[in-house]
Amino acid sequence: MRNLILAVFLLINSVAFAQKIYNKKVNSVQFNADRDIKLYLPQGHDTDTIRKYPVAIVLNNDYLFDIYLGNSKIYAAADLTPKQIVVGLDVDFGINKDVSTVGKSGGLTDQSKKFYNYIKSELIPYLEANYKTSPYLTIVGDGEAANFLLHFLKEQKPIFNAYVCISPMLTDQSIRLLTTYNLKRLDDLDNQFYLYMSSNAFEKQERKDLFEQAKKGLESLELKNLHLAFKDYKEVPNKPAAIVKAPTDIFSTIFELYPRISKEEFDTKIKDLEPLDAIKYLESKYIEIEYLYGTNLNVRFEDIYAIEGIVIDKLDGDYLRVLGDFVMIKHPDSHLGEYYVGKYHELGKNYEQALFYYKEAYGKMELSDSNAELFYENIIRIENAIKNAPKEQPLEDIPLEDEEKKDENPDEDDEEKEDE
Repeated sequence: MRNLILAVFLLINSVAFAQKIYNKKVNSVQFNADRDIKLYLPQGHDTDTIRKYPVAIVLNNDYLFDIYLGNSKIYAAADLTPKQIVVGLDVDFGINKDVSTVGKSGGLTDQSKKFYNYIKSELIPYLEANYKTSPYLTIVGDGEAANFLLHFLKEQKPIFNAYVCISPMLTDQSIRLLTTYNLKRLDDLDNQFYLYMSSNAFEKQERKDLFEQAKKGLESLELKNLHLAFKDYKEVPNKPAAIVKAPTDIFSTIFELYPRISKEEFDTKIKDLEPLDAIKYLESKYIEIEYLYGTNLNVRFEDIYAIEGIVIDKLDGDYLRVLGDFVMIKHPDSHLGEYYVGKYHELGKNYEQALFYYKEAYGKMELSDSNAELFYENIIRIENAIKNAPKEQPLEDIPLEDEEKKDENPDEDDEEKEDE
């Protein structure tokens, strides 16, 4: 187990250091001096004119910065999170310094107030003015810094979307302060917020108890817009192992909307929907991804396939046309949209239209595509259906009603002629 954790740690560090990291100085009026930061810009930042990137501010530009950055690269490469701008702050952990709190009240010291205002009023505006940032901001800290960052929850207009507290040094006073922040106000905002908090087997019992107290108190609020994740790492060999393990749960929490549709998401939120509602769910998912993370992510084909069965199998495929139009808008170069519309017409026995759309779809496929030959069978099937369909009788061959009656009663016609 220890060897595995060491290997993961070395991998993360090698990924982090392989990237270009800038050392910057940000002038601070609060401190009347420059403050040092480390800055990582994801690949494409300087060339992509549309995309914006979520920002993660890490309160420790040493090991925690490297661990967070390494994981952000791995998760983004697997398309489980968007690419992020990662900022590491040089934090002074001395007594009465950057992240210190007053023991009796749990409030901030004069020095930590300056650091708080520096992040809020100087660092974030600097990042927004100079880099392609999205509105989605994350703040990350461990130990005393994790306790410090909880103070940002009191802002009436939230600054951050995600608050990551790794093994925070909670106190009775910090728990009391949490109860004064009126977190229910977040439910009135059109946004989503996330709070991750962890503990481990090597914490003092007092801190373990405070972790459970915070968990119980926050969960009792049943907040709609503040999503909570409490992780107690009991099966780790040491404290550093708990820190290395944390990002797995952090990213699945603070970017829970971003990944492609999982089996759990499908089973709990989609499988019982009607076809039109399933299509709307898919559309809303990507609108929310763009709104939250600022990432102009096109609808993944995997997610289209996830709802395909619902649309085909329910209501006789009546909404395949809607799905096809949706796909043609999102992926105009793909054959998939025309295929769905062709399938819609085939199910309705409108073979001429089905043949038209199947041919349009086939025309978009590369001849080297291994599925092209298989797809062509759709065209053959419809052509055979048209050839074997019963032919309509021409109008001139259809007997008139009066003639039919005459043919049925020839004797009556003869009698009429004799009377005349």
